[in-house]
Amino acid sequence: MHQEIDLLVNAIDSLKQDQNVFKDYLFPVASALFTSLLGAGIAFFTLRHQEWVQIEKQKMDTTNKWTLLAEEARSSLIAIKGNYNERLTDNPFQRMGAVPSILFHADPIVVRYEELSFIISKASPNSTDPEKWSQIPRIRAMISNYNYVLELWKQRNQIERPIRESIIAKSGGQAYVNMDQTTLMKLVSGAELSLVIDLTERLIRLTDDLIIELDDFLSKFPEMAKSLINTKRLKRYGVVLKYSNNGNQLLLDLIKKTPGVDYSTVEELFGESSEQLRQRHSTGY
Repeated sequence: MHQEIDLLVNAIDSLKQDQNVFKDYLFPVASALFTSLLGAGIAFFTLRHQEWVQIEKQKMDTTNKWTLLAEEARSSLIAIKGNYNERLTDNPFQRMGAVPSILFHADPIVVRYEELSFIISKASPNSTDPEKWSQIPRIRAMISNYNYVLELWKQRNQIERPIRESIIAKSGGQAYVNMDQTTLMKLVSGAELSLVIDLTERLIRLTDDLIIELDDFLSKFPEMAKSLINTKRLKRYGVVLKYSNNGNQLLLDLIKKTPGVDYSTVEELFGESSEQLRQRHSTGY
């Protein structure tokens, strides 16, 4: 009986596993730590990828937003110019009459320029000739001048309309588009004439220059901005908008500059030389 008990105890002892510190303690801890680190790594890179995608989305959205704003602004100015395009000679009195009071609806552009900060990287800090449309001050000047020219057209309407009505009333209903200088001087004071001529020439020049500037922006900005966007991350999101005149001759004619003015006939009216008047109406473009 005693011998049988000993055999049973030995059998039970033989079933016990040898104690293993790595297997019993270190492996479970290491396994849990590895799983935690793996999960944290996956979460980190997933969030990082989503952040990168979001940044590229913002770049694309900003690029498309500015392209659409510029196209809308150019269209507004082209619509205004269409009221007098190809109707002007070089005579400032004729031009004053040929440019009518223009009714239009165009809101000023109000934007946040800081959203364009990503384009600055296109310009090398050591470059003496940086990419034209990577310069936010240039874009800000374009938008500021656009808002200014809209306001100036409204001011001209307010000033020119009553003068036009007065001329028509005094001349028995005759339009003054083709009236000569002598006739106009009899119907309107020199101060009123000089004011309308000055506004007219300033607006003709600035409208032309802004149309050309906006057209250049539309043709170059999207491609420049696209080079700064990782489009591979946005295959399922969208595309960078592009703009083309598509050989539209009517549009191309409106983009061309208006024939210049001969100031020699108004030197006495303004008390300035032709060169002085030309410099006064220079826009900086």
